[in-house]
Parts: sequence; structure tokens; C-alpha cells
Amino acid sequence: MSEASAVPRRKNYTRELTSLAGAPILIWLVGWAPPIIYTLTIALLSTLVLYELLDLGEKKGYPVQKPLSIALLLLLLAGFVSESIAVEPVVLATLLILPAWYVFARTELEDALPASAVSVMGVLYVGMLAGALLRLRLDFGDQGPRLVFFLFLVVWAGDAGAYYVGRNFGKRPLSHRVSPKKTIEGTVGGVFFSILAAAAIHFTFFREFPLVQALIAAAILSASGVIGDLVESMWKRSAAVKDSGTFLPGHGGFLDRSDSILFTAPILYAYWTLLVRSGVTA
Repeated sequence: MSEASAVPRRKNYTRELTSLAGAPILIWLVGWAPPIIYTLTIALLSTLVLYELLDLGEKKGYPVQKPLSIALLLLLLAGFVSESIAVEPVVLATLLILPAWYVFARTELEDALPASAVSVMGVLYVGMLAGALLRLRLDFGDQGPRLVFFLFLVVWAGDAGAYYVGRNFGKRPLSHRVSPKKTIEGTVGGVFFSILAAAAIHFTFFREFPLVQALIAAAILSASGVIGDLVESMWKRSAAVKDSGTFLPGHGGFLDRSDSILFTAPILYAYWTLLVRSGVTA
């Protein structure tokens, strides 16, 4: 999710065509796929996201532990959907097993701290945030799919708004050190388009989300999505790479495409649980 002040027309078409090609699959997956299919898909995508995140660590020269980290990630995600596996023990196992692995691995001592830290952080960051995305669909009955649609549409409307407003009107960098092409004007435009998307969602298929609360949620999610994008940009700059991957034409890798969604999923879950379902009025 990034803005650019001067982007070749061909790249714009590639970005848009990729989105159009994936839209029907995403709509079916969120709205009509059986829970097990949704869960397995999120697990697969989370594995790819974690792989790309750990790959950034490898590009920094750290010997991260990919197979063990991915195994712990899948176990952590299982804790969010299985009554026989609890999340807390898997978190503790991650904190214990990955650092202990480096005690016995043939790793240079000066690499042990950053390598184990990146591995642990990757599992917990991707696992806990993806777990919130799972629970967002599974915990709220018929409203669950609509909440996931709300999350995707609001965040991606903000993404698109920020991209095009920033490209045409952006002048002041939001964070020159981390992402110099992301502008304050683009960010404001993104929040505006997210609010418009939330209003459209309320009036078309999600009346249960009160309008004022939906608009407030949209503003929070849009701003938080920018922060999630900046976090990933910071990691990529640290690893001296432009994109986390190349699998999605015009979008980069899976981490590039999912950074804001993952970052905002637990925020929407908490907002809906604590404010909307509890009857708190705006």
C-alpha cells in the first residue's frame, strides 16, 4: 500500500487488473465460503506473509528460522479456531522454543539476538493479527462476514484514495524518513474516502453498524492502516528492498498487500465488541 507522485500508466493498469481479478474470489471467500475454507485460506496467506517478513530478516543477514517459525504460526492460528488448543500456551512456546533453538544452532553469537528476535516477532505479529481476522468473521454470526467486508472495503478505499489523491495533490511528506512518497494530503484523502465507503456500506448492506459509529470506525481504521503500512515500509527500508515480494503484479508481495488489513483487524474487532455490541453510543 503505497503512494507515488509519478507512477507509469502501465503500472496503474497492472495494479487495478490484479485487484479486479482477485475481487470475485475475495467476495466469495468472505461472504459465502464455509468457515473451514476461510480459515485454511487465512492460514495459507499468513504463512506466505510470515515467509516474506522473515525473508526481510534474511536480507539483513540474520539466520532466521523459517520452518520452525511457520510451524509455530500455524499452531498459533489453530488456537484461534480450535477448542482443544489455547492461544496462550502457543505464545509461551514461541517465546521459549525459538530463542532456545539458537542455543543449539550453529549461529554466530552476534547474530543470535537479532535472528531470534525477528523470528519470535514474526510469528507473534502475523499470528496474533491474522488470528483477529479469523475471529472477526467467526465470532459474530451473520454479522461476521459483513464486518470483514467492512474492514476490507474501508481500508482499501482509504488505500486507493490516498494513492490517487497523493499522486495528484500530494506535496508534504508524511514521513520522509520511512516513506517519502506518502503525503499528508494523500492521507487526508484516504480518510475521506474511507468515511465515504463506510457510509455506503451502512446504507447498502450493514444497517446494524450505526452510521455515526461506522464513520468513526472508518476514520480510525484508515489512520491505523497508514501506520500499519508505515511499519512495513520501515522494515523494508531497513532491509533495503522495495517490495516484500513480487507475486502480486502491481502490488508487490503478500505482506505489501495485507499490512494494513492485518494491522487494523484487531482494532475493528475491539471496536465492534467494546463499543457497538455493548450499546455505547457515539
